[in-house]
Amino acid sequence: MNENILIIGDQNKQGSDLRDVLKKEAHFIARLIPMNGLAANEIIEKEPDLIVMNPKSSYLEIMDVYYGIKKESRTEDIPIVVMMDEAEMKHADLPSGVHEVLYRPLRPAEAVVRIKNLLKRVHKVDQKNLIQRGKLTIDVSKYEVRVGEKKIDLTFTEFELLKFLCSHSGTVFTREVLLNKVWGYEYYGGTRTVDVHIRRLRSKIEGKSSTFIETVRNIGYKFISEE
Repeated sequence: MNENILIIGDQNKQGSDLRDVLKKEAHFIARLIPMNGLAANEIIEKEPDLIVMNPKSSYLEIMDVYYGIKKESRTEDIPIVVMMDEAEMKHADLPSGVHEVLYRPLRPAEAVVRIKNLLKRVHKVDQKNLIQRGKLTIDVSKYEVRVGEKKIDLTFTEFELLKFLCSHSGTVFTREVLLNKVWGYEYYGGTRTVDVHIRRLRSKIEGKSSTFIETVRNIGYKFISEE
């Protein structure tokens, strides 16, 4: 594995630390570039397999660059990781195109594992829009979910909730963020709606030997892969 990792944002030591550990421990090609005035064509020229966005303070600082990447056809499918303070995640409203979050202060060993796992997950999404996490398979084009060989009947909202969590495996989302991303801005229901749907979803996809969704106390929920 010789992936090309592009770290955007050189305003703090976290970026250089991540670059160094990716080179040393994972033998990736890892480069660090400044964020100021960055254009999508500069990213295209470097042909990254994955982009890590490292804002100086708030993740909001990198949103212009993020949307610039997503609007270009040659860069829109590149997996994106955001580095941010753990406390900020409680109030973050991350775009659905963010695949993973690395918390600061950086934990190098964990960061390497998360990026390796993300690259493995991305490589498993084929042209038929299949997403696979351990025994769980989501066919996005057919709106089908299977656990092993068993087909699971889900409502539209349950499917969208599972797909969102599964697409951001390992990332914790608050109930408010899930309401925003799955139900939409126009939804005025309370956060209890999320708890109810999570409970129903778990009852359908989990068993004695399978756990996919984890409750993170005082924060929200995250998808955990069995891989």
